[in-house]
Amino acid sequence: MASPHPTDQPHRDPTEWGRLVESLDVASVFVVIGSWLSPRLRGQLAIEDIWQETLWCSWRDREQHEWQNLAAWRRWLLSIAHNRVRDAGRTIGRQKRGGEASTKEFSVLAGDDSVSAILPPGSTTPSRVAGFRERAAAMERVLETLEPDLRSIVHLRLFEEIPMREIATRLDLPLSTAKERLLRGVTKYRHRLRQLLGSDAGPGGFA
Repeated sequence: MASPHPTDQPHRDPTEWGRLVESLDVASVFVVIGSWLSPRLRGQLAIEDIWQETLWCSWRDREQHEWQNLAAWRRWLLSIAHNRVRDAGRTIGRQKRGGEASTKEFSVLAGDDSVSAILPPGSTTPSRVAGFRERAAAMERVLETLEPDLRSIVHLRLFEEIPMREIATRLDLPLSTAKERLLRGVTKYRHRLRQLLGSDAGPGGFA
């Protein structure tokens, strides 16, 4: 069987990789990763390190993912990031109990140029990562201004991109109620983010 053309699997093509990463709303990914970190982990892990390791793992294991679309690839990246956070939490827990030597951060292991020396060109640069981090912090500040019932549904749909029916089931809500809360929450979120940043710089649309 012939191997797929690079354009059929763009995440495996080094010339397409940077474009795909740029197409992601990386700041929103940072918000999701940050939501998985406990206060203790936030004091010991950098979100950008988790993201860089996620990119490295996804490039290393690119043959394991069949391309469907950008949204599916983003979900795959988030699943890798979630596993990295979970593994880091376990490692830190073992270190606190004295059961394992200290593990260096991924950025240290990767060298001064971090993953830029490992991944295809255009994957990430220090200036871009700093911009993502700043924008993610603004998104988090605005999310915190929402009422808790609106905040949770906006985070699940807009940032984690979980389908509405699954969100309604998770929150034990009728689908119509979940959609109404999402609409109110997204309207408030985007308005406040626009006020803070001067533009609608939040994650993409919803349905």
